[in-house]
Amino acid sequence: MSKHPTLVLLDSLNEALLYALETATCLAVFYLLYHFVLRKESSFQYNRFYLLAAIIISFSFPLLNVGYNPENTPSVLNSLHEVSSEVTKEPIIQPKGYYFVTVMANSEKPLIQWWEAVIFIYMAGLIALALRLFIQMRSFRDFLWYKRHNTRFKDGYFMVKTEGSMPTFAFFKYLMWDDSLDLSKEEQKQILDHEKVHIKQKHSYDIMLMEVLKVLFWFNPFIYLYRSLLEEIHEYEADRKAVKANGQVAYTKLLVKLVFQKMGIPQGSFFAKSKTLKRVDMITAHKRVNWLKLLSPIPVVALLFFIFSCEAYVKKDSVSIAETAYVYMNFDEKDQKPTPANGFNNWKEYLLENIKYPEKIVFGKLEGKVTVSFMVNESGEIRDVRLVDGIGRDFDEQVLSAIKKSPKWTPGVKGGFAIPTKIEIPVTFTAS
Repeated sequence: MSKHPTLVLLDSLNEALLYALETATCLAVFYLLYHFVLRKESSFQYNRFYLLAAIIISFSFPLLNVGYNPENTPSVLNSLHEVSSEVTKEPIIQPKGYYFVTVMANSEKPLIQWWEAVIFIYMAGLIALALRLFIQMRSFRDFLWYKRHNTRFKDGYFMVKTEGSMPTFAFFKYLMWDDSLDLSKEEQKQILDHEKVHIKQKHSYDIMLMEVLKVLFWFNPFIYLYRSLLEEIHEYEADRKAVKANGQVAYTKLLVKLVFQKMGIPQGSFFAKSKTLKRVDMITAHKRVNWLKLLSPIPVVALLFFIFSCEAYVKKDSVSIAETAYVYMNFDEKDQKPTPANGFNNWKEYLLENIKYPEKIVFGKLEGKVTVSFMVNESGEIRDVRLVDGIGRDFDEQVLSAIKKSPKWTPGVKGGFAIPTKIEIPVTFTAS
C-alpha cells in the first residue's frame, strides 16, 4: 500500500527543513571566516568571488551525495561525520499523530496543525516578496519607457537622465543620472567613473541573484547579510577604480560632500555613522596581500564538503529473500496457486542478482525488511507493484525496480479459470 498523502508531504517538509538548516549552517561558517579573516583585506575582487562562491557552495553541498569508505578515513573525521549524522537522522517533524485523528464524543479536530501553519507562512512570505520584486522590476521598466527621450547610448551603456525623480545609480547596462545635482564637471566625471565600474563588473547580476534567493529563502537572515556584504564590496571595487582615474584626494572630498548634502546638515559629527567612512578607510588603506588569509577558505570548504556532501558506505552486506510468499486468495486442492514460471528458486536467484545493498548510506549500518505487494494477472504478468513497508528510499527503490522487471509467473487458476492474484513478499537487508 502506498503512503498516505500527508505522510508524503511531511517527508518532503522534513527534507526541506533539513536542507534549510544545512545551508544556513554553511552560510554561517563562511560568514564567520569572512568576518574574522577576510573582511579587512583590500583584495576586493577576491572577496566578491569568495562571497559568491560561499553562497553557491552553501546551497549546493547539501544536495550532493558522495560515498566514502570510513575504514580509510581518519577516526577524527569519522567521529565528526557521525555526530553530524546523528543530528540530522531524526525527522524534524514526527509524522505519528499528524494525520491520524481519533474521533471521540465531544472531540474536535484541530483547526490547523503547526506544520501546516509553517507552510502557510512560508508561502505567504514567498508570494509577497515575489510580487514585490515583480512590481519593482515593472516600475523600473515603465520608468525607462517614460524617460526614453532622455536616454542616450554611449560606451556600451544607456544613460538615463532622471531630472531628480531618481538618484544616480547603475543597473545592468542602464546608468540612471540625477542631473538635478549641483556638481562641477570634474565631480560629474568622478561619479560617472564610479558607476561605470558597476556596469563593467556586472555587479547587478550579484544583486539580482540575492534578490531571487531572498524570495525563496526569505526566512534566512544570512541572505540579507550576504546581500549587504556584496553591496559593500561593489562600492569598494568601484571606488578603487574611480580613485585611480581621478586621484585619491579629489574623490575622497567628493564622497564627503555628497554625504553632507544627503544629510542636509553641516556638522561633521555624523560622518562616522555613515558607511562612507568605511569607504574612505578602504580608499586610503594600502595593505600587502596576505596569501595565507586568502588560502584559508580551502580547508573550510573541504571540511564542509565532507560533512554535508559525503556519506559512508558499508562493504559487508547481504540481502535475503523469504522462502515463502503471502497469497491473498483462498485456493482449494484442485486449484493452482500462482508461481514463478521457472520455479521459485530461480526467481529468488534473479532477485538476489538485481537487489544489492546500497553502496551509499547514512553513517552506520542500516538493516530492515522491505515488503512489496504485486498483482499476477491472468497472463502471468506482474502489475500494480506497491511498497507495503520500507526502510529507506534507496533500499525500497531497489526492491520495487527488481520486482517490476522480474520474469513472468504462472497465473493462479481457480475453478478452471486463470484469475488475478495479489502476492506479498518480504526482502531483508542486513549489514555487518
